[in-house]
Amino acid sequence: MKITAKLSIIFSVIASVALVIFGVLVYVFTLNHNDEVFKERLSDRVKITEKLFLEKETFSAIELEKIKDQFLRALPEETEEVIELKNDLVPVFRYEYNDQNKQQLIINESYSFQEGIRTGVSNIFNVNKKRYLIIVTAVDVVGIQNLVFLRFRIIILIFIVLPLLFIISFVVAKRALRPLTDKIHHANAISASNLYERLQIINPNDEIGELAIAFNKLLDRLEASFKTQKSFISNASHEIRNPLTAIMGEAEITGAKFRTTKEYSDSLKIILQEAERLNLTVNNLLELSKVRATKEDIKLEILEFDEFLKEIKNSFDFVSPDNNVSISIIKAQTGLYSVAINKNLMKTALFNLLDNACKFSENKPVRVKLTNVGNWLSLTIEDDGLGISKKDLLQIKEPFYRGENTLHINGSGIGLALCEKIITLNNGTLTIDSLLNKGTKIIVMLPFQLI
Repeated sequence: MKITAKLSIIFSVIASVALVIFGVLVYVFTLNHNDEVFKERLSDRVKITEKLFLEKETFSAIELEKIKDQFLRALPEETEEVIELKNDLVPVFRYEYNDQNKQQLIINESYSFQEGIRTGVSNIFNVNKKRYLIIVTAVDVVGIQNLVFLRFRIIILIFIVLPLLFIISFVVAKRALRPLTDKIHHANAISASNLYERLQIINPNDEIGELAIAFNKLLDRLEASFKTQKSFISNASHEIRNPLTAIMGEAEITGAKFRTTKEYSDSLKIILQEAERLNLTVNNLLELSKVRATKEDIKLEILEFDEFLKEIKNSFDFVSPDNNVSISIIKAQTGLYSVAINKNLMKTALFNLLDNACKFSENKPVRVKLTNVGNWLSLTIEDDGLGISKKDLLQIKEPFYRGENTLHINGSGIGLALCEKIITLNNGTLTIDSLLNKGTKIIVMLPFQLI
C-alpha cells in the first residue's frame, strides 16, 4: 500500500473517530441537559401540587385560581399523588413503582427516579404536624423526540462525512506528497550515464528537502566513487599493459631471427626488468584490494611500537642490505609506546614508506624518528631526495599518480595510496611535507592505547 493511501486511511480514521466522539458527547450532554430541565419542571409541578392540595386554605381566591391554572397545565402523561405518611403504616401507592423506588420515596426528603421512559420527582412536606409524600411523574415526549431527531442527524452526518473525509484526506496527502513523487520519478531516471544530475530542492528546511539534500550527497559520493573507479581501472590497465607490451615486443623482436648470446642475454634482462615491474604493480594492486575494508573489519592488537619499529628495520635491512636508514627513538613521556594496530598491514605500510624514501633519495641517508605528541605517537621519516612539487603534492596520494620528476624511476604509483589507507584503518593519519629537490618528510600519527 502506498503512503498516500495509508495517510488517507489514517487521517480519515482519526477524523472519523473524533467526529463520532464529538457526536456521542453532544448527544450525552443534550440528554443530560434535557433530563435536568425536565426534572426541574417536575419539581415545580410537585410544589404546585403541594400548594393546591395541602396549603389551599392559606391562599386567597385569586391566588388559588392562579395555582389551579398552573396545575391544569399538565406535562405529557402526567400523574400526581399525595400520600400521608404514618409511622406504623405502609403507604398505599396509587401508581405502580418498582420496589427500590418505593423504598427510596419513603426515605428521602426529595427524590428523582426513572421508570422506563417515565421520569418522576418526589418530595416530603410537613403540614399541620403531618407528613405528606407528593409524587409527580410524566413522560418527556418533546425531549425524547428531540433526542431521536438529534441521534438520527448525527448518524446521517457520520455516514455522509466519512467518505468525504477519506476523499479530502486522499487529495491532501497526494498533494502534500507530490514533491516526493516527482523526486522519485527524477531519481529513477538517474543512471550511470547521467550521474551528474541532482534532485531539485525547493524548501531545504522541510523533510522532503532534507531527503533531497541527503540523496544529492549520496549521488556526490557515488559520482566521486565512479570517477575514482574509472580512473583506477584506466590507470591499472595502463600500468599493466605497458610492461606486457614491452615483454611481448622484446620477445617478438628477439625471436624474429637468430641472435648472439649477448643479444639474448640483453633481451632477457629487459624482459626480466619489465616482468619485475609488472609483478610489483600486481602485488601493489592486490595489497590495495585487501585494504578496501572498513575499520570494523580490521582486527587490531596492542603492541609496543618502538619494538615493532626495530623489527621492521631488521626485516628491511635483510631485504635492502645497502639501505642508509637510521632510527632515533625518544623515550615517551608515558614510558611506553602502546598502540592498537593491525601488525601485518602496518608492516606493509612502513616497508613502502622506507622503500620510497630510499628509492627517491638514491639511497641517501633516511632519518626515522619516533617520539610522542600528547596522547599520540609520532613517526617521522625524512629523506634528502628528489622531493615533490606543490602541484604534485596535491594529488600524490591518488592511486597510480606519480610526480613528474619521478617518472624515470621504477614504480606503480600505488604505494602512498596504500599506506594512507592502511594508516587510516589503524585510526592514524599520514601527512606529507616536501620541497622539490630538497627532500620529503612523512609524518605518521597513531593514538596511544592508554592502559
